[in-house]
Amino acid sequence: MTPPPRHSRYPAARGEHSSFAYDSDLAWADTVVRFVSNGLERGQRVWYSADSTEPSAVIDVLRRGHIDVDGARRDARLSVTGTERSYLRRVPFDPDWVISMFRAACTEALADGHTGLRVLGEMSWSAREGADVDRILESELRLDREVYADLPLTGLCLFDRRLIPGPTADLLTRAHTACADVPRPPADGLRTLPAALAAVPMRDRSGIRLCGSGDVDSRHILRSALAALARMPGPIVHLDLSAVTFLDPGAVAVLVDVSNSLTGKGRSLLLHKPPYSLRKVAELFPEECAALEVAA
Repeated sequence: MTPPPRHSRYPAARGEHSSFAYDSDLAWADTVVRFVSNGLERGQRVWYSADSTEPSAVIDVLRRGHIDVDGARRDARLSVTGTERSYLRRVPFDPDWVISMFRAACTEALADGHTGLRVLGEMSWSAREGADVDRILESELRLDREVYADLPLTGLCLFDRRLIPGPTADLLTRAHTACADVPRPPADGLRTLPAALAAVPMRDRSGIRLCGSGDVDSRHILRSALAALARMPGPIVHLDLSAVTFLDPGAVAVLVDVSNSLTGKGRSLLLHKPPYSLRKVAELFPEECAALEVAA
């Protein structure tokens, strides 16, 4: 079999929570081989959590990529698990459990003499009926601060665009600190525009950063992002709006609702660098926007 083509962009060597969206088996195989090989070379324990792909197919691809799969599995440096052991398909999906599981797995890898833990997780299950995308987004946004910030864990979430609807894949991939997508023209000649609004994690504090614009078309994304933000730990959660170009009155109203809800629980929402549009709405409706607190 001809080896898959080598692409120039793939996940960074360490310390990143990356996503990879693909629409061909060759692109998937190339990235998986590189990511696994790099982790083994660095002394990390590597764990591949399969969902739509049979574990035997993953192992076959790694062998064709000249990885000593048998030796790595024998030494507990590599494991490939299927849906029966997937940490992602627990129902109901619980971000707190996922965070605790990753911390424990990385701590165990270090105790066993590895330099860290490297995880590849297929995300096709997120498109199935009953999957709570809002809670999945919460998990993606919280992992950076609550796991990756202080543990040698390298993660790659795999999104098969042939199985996951575009809006879901776009929302979740953009919640990662790095993206390993290989830019190329789509097979059907049609290019899907990215969502107008995206949420990305903040590592230095409990909060998120929004990018883009908030209007009626992106209202569902704003609600999902703020729902995730409200469930983050701490008495104060931060919302960085420095990369937001516009918020319509409806978007500002959503912010007010979340702020009031947190205040009722003895917590607070702190806004950073709000755009002119938000400040203008607050100027026109001072009483309605009184709940909004802006950082000095």
